[in-house]
Amino acid sequence: MFLNLTGSDMAGLKYYERTKLLIELIEKKKTGSPGELSKKIGVSKRMIFLILDDLRLALERDICYCKSSKSYIFTELECKSRD
Repeated sequence: MFLNLTGSDMAGLKYYERTKLLIELIEKKKTGSPGELSKKIGVSKRMIFLILDDLRLALERDICYCKSSKSYIFTELECKSRD
């Protein structure tokens, strides 16, 4: 039996896959800068910021850009500044 996915279902699946990849990269501290991350995931920088905002709400964890590791990271404390 084959799944009959519509265009919006496919878009949702792509969003899920990109979000899952973003979580993995954050956990490994391998995101790079917002520009590098947008290329890795295949979306615009603006979309990166939107996905990060969605993750902050869904996971109830803060996500900050760490300049020393050059990666977004999960934090338990609220970040002083967000990029």
